[in-house]
Amino acid sequence: MNKEEKRKELERMLRRCPEILSPIKAARWSPLGKNRVYELIHSGELRSFVYQGGYILSKDDLIDYLLEHCDDEPARSIKRGVKDE
Repeated sequence: MNKEEKRKELERMLRRCPEILSPIKAARWSPLGKNRVYELIHSGELRSFVYQGGYILSKDDLIDYLLEHCDDEPARSIKRGVKDE
């Protein structure tokens, strides 16, 4: 899957996501945890703005971050029928 196809797929998956997100909402709409979202904001990896004392970020910036850091292969695979010993 090329970058444009990945972008279209992320946009499709997040089509109901609000255009402006708090860090908590960004964590709910993505595979990122709340603490990871704050780390990315503080490091500057995820673009955000301060509005009335809190952070806000755009859905497009979240998509851009996810697009740059997504893998083609799943991070984990589940082996069915095999017990851990």
